Amino acid sequence: MLKAIDISHTFEAGSAPSRWALRSVTVGVEAGETVLITGPSGSGKTTLARIVAGLERPSQGTVRLKGEDLYGTEQRSTSASGQVAMAFQYPERQFFADSVWEELRWGLHLGLGLDEEAIRTRLAKVAHELDLPLEAVARRSPRQLSSGQQRKVALVSVLALEPQVLVLDEPLTGLNGRERRRLAELLRQRLRQDRAMVVIAHELELFLPWATTVAVLAAGRLVFHGSPQELAATGDPAVLSAVSLPPLIEISSSLKRHALSEGPVSNEVSIVLDQVRRAVEKRDLR
Repeated sequence: MLKAIDISHTFEAGSAPSRWALRSVTVGVEAGETVLITGPSGSGKTTLARIVAGLERPSQGTVRLKGEDLYGTEQRSTSASGQVAMAFQYPERQFFADSVWEELRWGLHLGLGLDEEAIRTRLAKVAHELDLPLEAVARRSPRQLSSGQQRKVALVSVLALEPQVLVLDEPLTGLNGRERRRLAELLRQRLRQDRAMVVIAHELELFLPWATTVAVLAAGRLVFHGSPQELAATGDPAVLSAVSLPPLIEISSSLKRHALSEGPVSNEVSIVLDQVRRAVEKRDLR
């Protein structure tokens, strides 16, 4: 559905190679799939997200949406508009309206052409799912909200568009533990066979169990591209130094590396507890 092919990017034309934000990155996602992009700060994750969302033309390479070049003309392709939507890492950077209501209705009215009744119905549904008190904040400036509410407003604005490809840059930032779990589950449920999702995240616990593919960036280069199971089992130092694996996976992987477990490397509590129990029994027998 969406594929970034051999993407390289620098913010200053003619700059030295060390200034390149991305170098020869290829990553894609099909309908019904989620690609999870992770890596340390400054590795190029947000730059890649903006490029695949059609917001920033790459210095080199191609982005294709359903086979169409997203950057085939000077401006973003009209046919791609509305099919890809992105929620920014810092929500305040995407706000432009004076009130939350105008912020939320703009894309539905001008972008999708919905009437007021349809707009109210759709926004009320998504706001309820995200536990955003829409009536209470509708007339307020989005910039005056708490960081958690700003995050929710930004997410409502893109989820309500129901794009073919949803790009989320650190979507859990600013939310408490309960809200983080609720949002991750909501996103999982919203993933349908005809839609795709690109998620940028440092913390992988809530996304790794249902992501289709994981891409790990380090210094602008793709150092890993594979399934969550392959990531959990990797022993590549370059990958392990660039990614923060969930604690359960770290324990499970460590047990297997030290021949204290036959696997599989897992993020399931019951499986890892059983592996720890068996490892203790092995050591006792020695």
